[in-house]
Amino acid sequence: MDKETFKKTEGKLYGYFRDLKEMELLEIDCRELQEQEESIQWDTKHSEDTKEIKQLEDELKCVDKKLRKNMARIRQLKRNIAPLKKVLTVPPLSQEIMKFITYKYKLNKSVGWIANEMYGGVRSTAYRWREDILEDIVRWGRMYGNS
Repeated sequence: MDKETFKKTEGKLYGYFRDLKEMELLEIDCRELQEQEESIQWDTKHSEDTKEIKQLEDELKCVDKKLRKNMARIRQLKRNIAPLKKVLTVPPLSQEIMKFITYKYKLNKSVGWIANEMYGGVRSTAYRWREDILEDIVRWGRMYGNS
């Protein structure tokens, strides 16, 4: 595999896990915003002060806008990760490969750390596995028309 394809594929993997993490955080924010929305609506229903109702309605608009913005970002991230998600989930990858991918690209562990953890400190094995895994991802990506 040429150096450019190697770097591009690694970049996609790092981006995939970064986007997954961002989606997780946005989904947490969305749940909190939905709770705030319900609370504001309840307060609006049970308030009699017109000034307070106006403030609550303004607050509700802000919360609703932020919620819609977050939901749009989640949809965009899902579109971004879809091709690689297919590559990582449709062909059943071995537990060892997924463990390597998780350590390297999700947890940002070094190849030396992975070698110690998985291959008894044999760095050459870890580097070979990294190359083989990236080649497989490129091959599967081409099969799905993603590359």
